[in-house]
Amino acid sequence: MQRATPPRIKVHRIVVVEDNLDQVHSLAMLLKEMGHSVDFAINGYIAYDVVRRFRPDTVICDLGLPGMSGYEVAAQIRKDPELQNVRLIAFTAYGDPKYTERALEAGFESVHIKPIDPKVLDELFGGYSGAFDHR
Repeated sequence: MQRATPPRIKVHRIVVVEDNLDQVHSLAMLLKEMGHSVDFAINGYIAYDVVRRFRPDTVICDLGLPGMSGYEVAAQIRKDPELQNVRLIAFTAYGDPKYTERALEAGFESVHIKPIDPKVLDELFGGYSGAFDHR
């Protein structure tokens, strides 16, 4: 009897922009475990440079970054003609609908509230192995 070949999952190139080191490393590890290629920036000031260098198809960005906010990062990416197809996803602790509305206006495709559920990542990117489920 032959084993069924699992379906191939698209490998995404993802940049995570998050100022909390524990969160950025945890999210990067989880995304890598899912099979994706990941880089990160720990503040908004360097995010644009990392995005230009790494050429991701998706940027996951916190909104409440010190100095340059996630909204400003999104605006900077959206102004660059070479980055027009980059998918922007916000992960934030800000639960008030006014922040979601502002994020969508800034160019984010979707907004998700922290803590990040691995199953949400599966819906967004596919490839979640269930390895982090705690039953």
